[in-house]
Amino acid sequence: MKRNLIIFSTSAGHIVEYFDSYLYGYFAFMLAPIFFPSDDPTASLVSSFGAFAAGFIMRPLGGIFFGHLGDRFGRKIAFLSSILLISIPTFGIGCLPSYDTIGIAAPILLIIFRLLQGVSLGGEYGGAAIFIREHVQKNAAGFAGSILVAIGFVGALAGTFVAATFTMGSMPSWAWRVPFFLGGTFGVFVYFLRRKLIETPAFQEIEKTGSILKVPIFTVFKDHFKGILSGVGIGMNTTIPYYLTVIYMNPQYKDKFSLTTSQIMILSTSLMLLWVIILPIAGYFSDKIGRTKLMSWSAIATILAAFPLFHIMQDTQSFTYFLACQTLICLTSMPYVAICSSVLPMLFPPAERYSGSAFSYSLGVAVFGGTAPLIVSWLVAQGLTFSPALYLMFSGLCGWIAVVSINVAENEGLDFIEGAPKKLAA
Repeated sequence: MKRNLIIFSTSAGHIVEYFDSYLYGYFAFMLAPIFFPSDDPTASLVSSFGAFAAGFIMRPLGGIFFGHLGDRFGRKIAFLSSILLISIPTFGIGCLPSYDTIGIAAPILLIIFRLLQGVSLGGEYGGAAIFIREHVQKNAAGFAGSILVAIGFVGALAGTFVAATFTMGSMPSWAWRVPFFLGGTFGVFVYFLRRKLIETPAFQEIEKTGSILKVPIFTVFKDHFKGILSGVGIGMNTTIPYYLTVIYMNPQYKDKFSLTTSQIMILSTSLMLLWVIILPIAGYFSDKIGRTKLMSWSAIATILAAFPLFHIMQDTQSFTYFLACQTLICLTSMPYVAICSSVLPMLFPPAERYSGSAFSYSLGVAVFGGTAPLIVSWLVAQGLTFSPALYLMFSGLCGWIAVVSINVAENEGLDFIEGAPKKLAA
């Protein structure tokens, strides 16, 4: 099976994840009064962000569940299950009646759908990183992993275009539902695309040698707790910059800085295009100069840039400065995000790799990444206006510690893959 098809089929689920996340972030200010009506707009928005964060709470459990599937029964089975379970609640959000129609059941059902999405997504990214890493030779792992993330941002771009189209003044009030229908439908398409995938050489070797563990997550906690901590840090610093610059900032642009919808779209689209272009470049160079080295440089750059750039945005409140500062914030974090999927699998041996990677990464995303808009919104409401910068600096510090604490060679635990028979590595 051609490697490019493997990468695309694997990464297509990432399109769904970013598409859904961006949709919710873009529509947060619209969904707030529909599902969380309140006399205080800030309280309503915080509740909407709370529903967004709820999906992330379930990700570690999803990481354990799909990790168990991936390590016990195969990477492919876990992949097919996760993408199918992502699609159903996404479609369901589009069908959900408003608070005015069914009362308190509306926000409860929205949160339930977000929880189901969280369970499914808990195994998606870690699994995607493993599937690509176990099919690609180590000298191209950084570039291949960066393609996974870049394709995800294509989903964010699609979410930008679709969301902007269906919020135009000429659209009916229910038009926001259509993008969620589209996201759910695309997820089903990805499911059938993934059915053509072949199992990874690593798992085939595990089956062949009888190395499958009964409960791999137990072995992860027993023998690889340091790997869990590194995975949490990587999950944090991979997602916090994105959720702060996109999910958190979009409502702020509209409500506090009075940017027009067209300006917000230009800003968001420009940033997404930048991610798509720069990520593969960063991945390519990581294979030349060292993946963990480039990730540590990126984390340090994020720490140094966060406070001055957010200060400029807060002080000037100019569209031009917003674009320039957001661009610089993204540029500092891009190398880290680009490379993380090729580094994450090396934290755990093949037999418990899916469980360890999916759980640790999802835990970092759940506790710190997905909750970032909610936490920062609450801190700002308490008068801590520079909390976005401080939270981003905290993310960069944890991300740096996670990378520099990795003391294994970048191909440890993957050696047998490089020497796998050619018929397995097709």
